[in-house]
Amino acid sequence: MISQTGYPSVDKPWLKYYSEEAIHTPLPEKTLYGYLYENNRNNMESVALNYYGKRISYKDFFEHIKETADAFAAIGIKKGDMVTILSLITPETIYCIYALNYIGAIANMGYLSLSDDEIVHMVEKTNSKITIVLDVAVEKVMHVQKRLTSELTIILPLESSMPWLMKAIVKLKKKKFPNDGKQVLTYISFVKKYAGQKQAVEVQWKEDQSAVLVYTSGTTGEPKGVVLTNDNINAVAFQYKYLGLKFNKGETILTFMPPFLAIGFSLNVHMPLSLGLEEVINPNPDPDVLTRFYKKYRPNHFIAAPTNILQIIEAMHGKTMCNCITLAGGGESMTPQQEETVNKYLAEHGSNAKYSTGYGMTEFAATVTVGLNAVYRENTLGIPLCKTIVKVVDTENGKELPYDEVGELCFHTPSQMKEYYLNPKETAETVIQHEDGMKWIRTGDLGWVDRDGFVHFKGRMKRIYMTQGEDGTLYKVFPARTEKVLMEIENVKKCAVTVRMEGKLVKEQIAYLVLNKGAEKEKILEKVKAHCKKSLPSHSVPAKYVLLEEIPLTQSGKTDYKTLERMTK
Repeated sequence: MISQTGYPSVDKPWLKYYSEEAIHTPLPEKTLYGYLYENNRNNMESVALNYYGKRISYKDFFEHIKETADAFAAIGIKKGDMVTILSLITPETIYCIYALNYIGAIANMGYLSLSDDEIVHMVEKTNSKITIVLDVAVEKVMHVQKRLTSELTIILPLESSMPWLMKAIVKLKKKKFPNDGKQVLTYISFVKKYAGQKQAVEVQWKEDQSAVLVYTSGTTGEPKGVVLTNDNINAVAFQYKYLGLKFNKGETILTFMPPFLAIGFSLNVHMPLSLGLEEVINPNPDPDVLTRFYKKYRPNHFIAAPTNILQIIEAMHGKTMCNCITLAGGGESMTPQQEETVNKYLAEHGSNAKYSTGYGMTEFAATVTVGLNAVYRENTLGIPLCKTIVKVVDTENGKELPYDEVGELCFHTPSQMKEYYLNPKETAETVIQHEDGMKWIRTGDLGWVDRDGFVHFKGRMKRIYMTQGEDGTLYKVFPARTEKVLMEIENVKKCAVTVRMEGKLVKEQIAYLVLNKGAEKEKILEKVKAHCKKSLPSHSVPAKYVLLEEIPLTQSGKTDYKTLERMTK
């Protein structure tokens, strides 16, 4: 019987949904590579990666990692060194990340959308000896090659692990890139040249050892480097093992998220491989391509943005979903109506799954809460993972709030970051030691926890503004609330709301809308305006409505408010 003190962080009511094994089994004390190998030592003949139909066994997978580690060691990469990787998800990218982990080096995962100056700065700041780049972005790196402080550039050909015929076709369409005098090698040439020269030594696990450097998406501020350790990333895989989502060796998961996102590597690469799944890899995140991949390979598990899931459900056109065990989304919320549509389609087309939503941040190495098929409550963020604790604190005094009261969501979890890279000030503002002596990460998000342990989302603290009403009173403005009201209107496919400021107060809200194809724009706009006036307080009604073909997104698939704000000026 769980005691009820009235405070979620003390009672931990979500633990009633977990087994004693999940609650009491200690976390792994392994490197990323070590944990992966330990879980698959008896699974070597199973398929690890499926790349455009070419299947790579776990045996071959580990051999590729080992020879890549040998090549890194031969060229002088050692424990604690950083190597910058600019790539989408491909087998060779995965080999490189685990090979670096094998020898204790750190993978510095950069966005492909970085500017020239940002690439140069990232390589220099991390003192990277090697820059690894996917060939689709190599022209950008070649452009700044002379400015890079790294000694070697390794090009990852997109087609390296494709079936031979597809590989030949792709290679025919490619052009060669000039070498300006610095050493440039393809991945295959690099391994062939150096792998036989030295035997890499596998580094032993050490607590709090840095493994990967990823970056915040920068939706509300400048991107920061987030240092994640072996323990952080392994903790995510470990907790998913005990979720009850029925991950079984040999099942398939469609993987498309870039590895420079925490969720891309932690939840879409390391977690499924640690559980012995077969990863069907699609490096092209284009929604139409992704939909075709899903229909072709029919994966058992799929984690994506809500937009991707809605598009796939729409494209199935009545086809069976009996293959579907897990269909999960995050980053943004579905409306209750959209969630109901997805769940209805799953139930009527052969799947026992329900749409599973979760909550997380880069600083948590992926997710800290998740909805489960067996433990499900609509329109919530699910429950905390088995080793994770949630606390809701008063935004004014920092005191913990009881059940059902709205405040800032804070989490204490084994997956929380080590620090922001070379940024102690920001680290101190985000990782806070509370009176209980534990370190908690502030999320900047508002929410509450109910008595059953389900976490509810209210909105971002950083998108709370003040405005002066017509009566002269100061009111708070929540753009997320306005967005929710807008999404209640039929034929509004997607929306985003920004604000224009006048001094420290909101001058007006601007609503950006994407309508369903074929919708009569003028009629819908009239409905939108009327519904907002009816459903929102006067100080929260948008002053302008702008129709767009698409809402701009960040690399992590979230609404790009910074771009919209620039459009507002």
